[in-house]
Amino acid sequence: METLHLLPRQERRVLAGHLWVFSNEVDWKRSSKPLPGESRLLFAANGRPLGLADVHPNTLIAARLQPDLPEPDPTEEFWVERLGKALAERAAWMGDNGFCRLVNADGDRLPGLTVDRYGTHAVVQAQTVAMDRRAPVVARALLKLGLEGVKLSGSGASRVLEGLPDEDLWFGNPAKMAWVPVGPDVEAGAPLEDGQKTGFFLDQADNRRSLAHLAAGRHVLDACCYSGGWGLAAARAGALSCTFLDSARDALDLVGAGWERAGLPGEPSLHQGDVFDGLRDLAGLGRRFGMVVLDPPAFAKSRKAVDQALVGYQNLSRLGLEVLDEDGILVTCSCSGLVPEEDFRASVVRALRQKRRPARLLWSLGAAPDHPVHPAMPETRYLKVLVWSVS
Repeated sequence: METLHLLPRQERRVLAGHLWVFSNEVDWKRSSKPLPGESRLLFAANGRPLGLADVHPNTLIAARLQPDLPEPDPTEEFWVERLGKALAERAAWMGDNGFCRLVNADGDRLPGLTVDRYGTHAVVQAQTVAMDRRAPVVARALLKLGLEGVKLSGSGASRVLEGLPDEDLWFGNPAKMAWVPVGPDVEAGAPLEDGQKTGFFLDQADNRRSLAHLAAGRHVLDACCYSGGWGLAAARAGALSCTFLDSARDALDLVGAGWERAGLPGEPSLHQGDVFDGLRDLAGLGRRFGMVVLDPPAFAKSRKAVDQALVGYQNLSRLGLEVLDEDGILVTCSCSGLVPEEDFRASVVRALRQKRRPARLLWSLGAAPDHPVHPAMPETRYLKVLVWSVS
C-alpha cells in the first residue's frame, strides 16, 4: 500500500485522537500524489505509523483516518458485525424505537459515513470518495440485518467537494416516505426520496420530547420548521396554537399532513417565506407567541463564514424576540459545527441586550445520544440548543 507522510511536527493533533489531516500538513514532496479516495498508510515525518487513511488530493481535508477499518475495503461480514453492534448500542442508549442515527461519521470513528434508520428502511450518506466506494457493501449488510430497503443518497455539500455525483441508488425495496415519532401519537414526515439531509433531522429527537411540555397553554412558533417536528410535538403537549414558518412549500405541506395524521384539534397556521422576512412579517402583523423555536440550517459551512454566521444568529434571535411574549420561552439552535457554543451563546445574549429583554438560560442541550461526540474532535459536537426564559 502507498504511503502518505506528514510534515515535521504536524502529527500532534492526530496523536491526540483527531481523525483529520489538512492538506497543508502533508509533505507532498515526499508523498506521491494519490487518486481521490485512495487508501494509504499515514506516517509522521519521523517515520512513526499513524494508521490507515482515506485520501483526497484536491480537498482541504486531505486525509481521514479510519481506525476501525481492518483493511481499505472491508467485507460484508465486517459491516454486518459493525452495524449490528450499532443497532444494539442505539437500543441500549435510547430504546428500540426504530428511528435513529446508526453511524455518526467521525463521532463513531467512521469518517465520511452517515447511516440513518427510518423504521424498516435506512439512508446512507457517503461523504467521501472512499466511503462512496464502500457504500454498496454497507447497504447489503443493512439488508442482511433485516432492513427492507436502503437508499444511498447522492446529496450533500461534502460530496460536491469530493467530486461525487448527485445520484441516489436504492438497494432492496424503496420507500417514498417515513413517519418519525416526535411525541405521543404524533409523527412528522420524512421524505426519503427527496427530503433534506437524509429525510429528517433525528438529532433533535430528545430535545423535542423533553421540551414539549413548555408549550402547554402557549401560542407556539416553529421557525425553519421543515416537516414540523417541534410544532407537532408542542401541539400534542397542549399548545393553544401552532404557527409554522418555512421557505419550502413542500415542507409546509408535510406539516399539514402530519397534523391531520395525528388528529390534532384545529388547524396549523402555515407561513411560507425566508425566516428573516417571515419573522418581520409576523411582527408587523402584531403576532406574539409564548414559545418561539428558531432551528435554522447551518449558517457557517466554512471557517471564514463563522463571523458572518454569528451576526446571522444575533439577527435571527433579535427577530425572534420581537414576536416573543413577556415571560416567554425562546429556543435557539445552531447546527454549525464550526461555531463554538460560547460564541453562539454570546450572539444570543447580544440580541437580548439589543431588545432589552432580561433572560435566564434554562438548558444548554446537544444532539441525541445516537449522535455521539468524538472526544478529540469538538467539531462533532455540532448541535447547540439554548433554552431561555425571557421576561
